Amino acid sequence: MDLYTNNILELASTIPVTTRLMHPDVTVTKRTAICGSSITMDLNISKSKIREVGLDIKACALGQASACIFVTHAIGTDIGVITELRKNLKIFLETGTFLIEEPFTRYKYFEPAQKVPYRHDSVLLILDASIEALQEVSGLKTKSN
Repeated sequence: MDLYTNNILELASTIPVTTRLMHPDVTVTKRTAICGSSITMDLNISKSKIREVGLDIKACALGQASACIFVTHAIGTDIGVITELRKNLKIFLETGTFLIEEPFTRYKYFEPAQKVPYRHDSVLLILDASIEALQEVSGLKTKSN
């Protein structure tokens, strides 16, 4: 089974956000150790939900495709939604059990990646960056109160 299917390549080439934000509430850079993919993510947050996203992504097609799926539906999500999505995506990559619900069901296109465990971090990278950014904003709000 080919890892870079037409669906993955199409998603990778259509990331809706490819520029950074001018004045983000938080910025996080995450890298994968094995393949060297990196994402710098800027977020503006309102009421603990993502209001605006900026990205600088230097990742393989898997990382780019995952970023495309997530960023397309990121506005209005909170850390609970993203944490659940990450948990279910990891389950899918490791076991093949698909528990992911709309609007993120295009993650089913990552089925070929199940057989390549060292690439799972690239698929999860955008979610890890989002979770870290939201945790950082939460921590900052707690410290300032």
